[in-house]
Amino acid sequence: MGAGLIGALVGLGVAAADLALLRLLAARVELPETKRVLNITGLSQLVLLPIVGFFVAPLIAGE
Repeated sequence: MGAGLIGALVGLGVAAADLALLRLLAARVELPETKRVLNITGLSQLVLLPIVGFFVAPLIAGE
């Protein structure tokens, strides 16, 4: 398993944890606009963090 794949999996794990926490926060907020922004932020991180991890991990690992 290459460093890029490991970085993508770590990014996916971090993004999934962050999505769960942002959803918990969105449940406590009263304004619907804020709820929408928190949910969109979590979903965008679910896409972006694995991509960033895929490209950054080989740089850190020296591959």
